[in-house]
Amino acid sequence: MNESENYLFNKIKDLESFAAKGSAPISLAEEEHQAGSAYSDWAFGFSINGAVVTVNSGKVRHGTRTAVIAAGKDITIATDQTWVFVSYTYGGSATITSSTSEPKDTEEVHNHALFLVTLTSGVASVEKGNIKSLGDIFIPSVFA
Repeated sequence: MNESENYLFNKIKDLESFAAKGSAPISLAEEEHQAGSAYSDWAFGFSINGAVVTVNSGKVRHGTRTAVIAAGKDITIATDQTWVFVSYTYGGSATITSSTSEPKDTEEVHNHALFLVTLTSGVASVEKGNIKSLGDIFIPSVFA
C-alpha cells in the first residue's frame, strides 16, 4: 500500500470506529489530538487561555498586490458570541479585531470572519462549527 492509500485506509478506519461509538460530540482539544494538528499551528489560528484568545499572525493575499501581514493579537473576550476577524483595507493594512456584531464588508474594507467565540463562566471557547477560516486569506484581484 502506498502512502496515499495507507492514509485513506486509516481515515476510513477512524470513521468506522467513530460511527461504532455513536455520534457523541468531542471537544476541540480532543479533535486536535486525533487529527494530529492544533488550531494554533495555522496562520490566523488560535489558542485559548481562560477568556483570552491568542490569534496568530497571517497574511492577506490580494491578487497581484504584495501580501499584507496582520500581526498576531491577544483578545480578551468579555461578551458571549464575540466575532474575531481580520479587517483589511483594500491595498492597505490588515488588523485582527473583534466585535459582538457579525463582520460585514464595506466599499473600502474587507472584514474576514475567523471564528465566533462563546463565553461561559469567564472561559472562552470556539466550537467546531464556529470556525469560519484558518490559514492565509486569499482575495481575487477582481475585487477592489
